[in-house]
Amino acid sequence: MTTPVAPANTVAPAITGTAKVGATLTVGAGTFTGTPAPDVTRQWIVGGAEVPGAFALTFVPRTQDIGKTIVVKTRARSLSGKITATSAATAAVVA
Repeated sequence: MTTPVAPANTVAPAITGTAKVGATLTVGAGTFTGTPAPDVTRQWIVGGAEVPGAFALTFVPRTQDIGKTIVVKTRARSLSGKITATSAATAAVVA
């Protein structure tokens, strides 16, 4: 029998790309460990507010995002527990 181990974040999520309207940003989801293996979800956050429906590995900044920074909150959850890791912020979005 395998002993349950709560999720842990070993590599933080990281955003690549240029924070510019119309340019695609991509997040490396990070690395999470645990037993059983956790389910990982993500949420793009612009200017401190979650973007509805923005759960993919990519995000394209919009005109309303100009001047705001972007982060991705990644959550890992299993029967053994849950953990959240947040990427570093991008530079402020430009036109």
